[in-house]
Amino acid sequence: MSERLNQQLVLKSKLDTNEKPYLPTKAQIEAPDKIVQFGSGALLRGLIDFFIDKAQREGKFDGRTVIVNNTKSGRSTRFNEQDGLFTLCVEGFSKGETVKEYIVNAAISKALPAADHWQDILAYARNPEVNTVISNTTEIGITLHKDDDLKANPPKSFPGKLTAFLYERFMTLGGSADSGMLILPTELILDNGSKLKDIVLELSVINRLGSDFTDWIKEHTIFCNTLVDRIVPGEPEEVKQQKIEEELGFEDQLLTISEVYRLFAVEGDKEKILAKAPWLAVDEGIIISEDITPYRERKLRILNGGHTISVAAGYLCALETVYDCMEDEVMSQFISKVIKKEIVPTLEIDQKMASDFANDVLDRFRNPFLNHKLISITLQYTSKMNMRNGLTFKRYCDKYGEAPELMSAGFAAYLMFLRPVKKEDGTYYGEFNGQNYPINDDQADYFYQIWMDADLNDPVLVNDLVDKVLLNQQIWEQDLKNLGDFAAKVKHYLGEFEQKGVRATLAEIVNK
Repeated sequence: MSERLNQQLVLKSKLDTNEKPYLPTKAQIEAPDKIVQFGSGALLRGLIDFFIDKAQREGKFDGRTVIVNNTKSGRSTRFNEQDGLFTLCVEGFSKGETVKEYIVNAAISKALPAADHWQDILAYARNPEVNTVISNTTEIGITLHKDDDLKANPPKSFPGKLTAFLYERFMTLGGSADSGMLILPTELILDNGSKLKDIVLELSVINRLGSDFTDWIKEHTIFCNTLVDRIVPGEPEEVKQQKIEEELGFEDQLLTISEVYRLFAVEGDKEKILAKAPWLAVDEGIIISEDITPYRERKLRILNGGHTISVAAGYLCALETVYDCMEDEVMSQFISKVIKKEIVPTLEIDQKMASDFANDVLDRFRNPFLNHKLISITLQYTSKMNMRNGLTFKRYCDKYGEAPELMSAGFAAYLMFLRPVKKEDGTYYGEFNGQNYPINDDQADYFYQIWMDADLNDPVLVNDLVDKVLLNQQIWEQDLKNLGDFAAKVKHYLGEFEQKGVRATLAEIVNK
């Protein structure tokens, strides 16, 4: 059995392998901690930590990152067993050529579950050398919890933890201008930095932390709106994992796969941001601009919206990955047409910029190296549907006077996918082709309750269910029921799916 990836293996072994990975130096591994990162998911590892490691390798940054995990996840243990090291496999196409490279990433020093190490985490707030906080806590992570106890060990929510962290820094370092931090949230919500700042300020008022603290936040702590774009499906399947480990010559429980394309757009004053984080100047995939709206819009609506509106339809056509969808005649046409004919025309940015990006996205979806599972894209499906496609529904109806045909069918497939048939050990499950699949959505209980009263063979009950869902403005932040003929089309396609099947129905639509 081969050895596990760790610091000793990297520094003392020659790693005589067929595929030579980029290895970190002793200086990289011994660099001091300068960044705190809330979250350790695949996207952060494959994109942000990729940039930090690259800056280290090129001598443009001499710091490492401490991960804070909100839960007692097994990932924290795996990180610490490997001394923070993990391998990133970058594979895909760039400028017409196949790219494949392995990088042993040394951006991370350790991972600390907040529940067990909150006092250790607060120690980093007191360290003047630590000046940047990065986060990715899913779309629902940036949410105000007014009753969050900032004195708890730890506070419950991410904004609560961040507020307590910043207050500890303020109290320890005296509220100086130099002690202000750079906050880079990467959660996929509009104006993520601005919203996080507003929540931190509100929590400060609720908890009576004082005007001096709120002034310090406003004047000296930089909250940036950001945009991230790289397909990082995460840890590979067992067969691919074994093959790569054989090539590398060591085991890696955090092996991460990503595409070549990368984008990290940061909104704000470039000079001030680079003064805090020089590593942000390391790669052409990083853009710092006073306005990142065009980049955000094209990515959120085309890439993410295209994924979200098609993932349930693909799954209910018995497909497993995004690549499978692009190899399937019906789903490939569905995805291409929904992006080019229904999403792109609604974007309020340069249409050539949008169209060019759409073509790039479709090429990225066709990347055979990525095993991007459809079921993984359905995590927090409802919030994603709202954030990524809600505005597109409205813009299309406003522009054309009717609901988008393909997106209405995609929404109907979403409703069919979110039909829980049972609850087991706290998880809801749907059923397709006699197999259960997990519904990992905060609205799963809501859908479980309303589907109990519905029958797909009874149009009256189906219509009632659709009306209830579309009227739920707590979910959609708008009245979707009275948005043109959107409700009528969703009802129609739910009925067609039940009678003809999803695949046959979609084939009829795309071939019109």
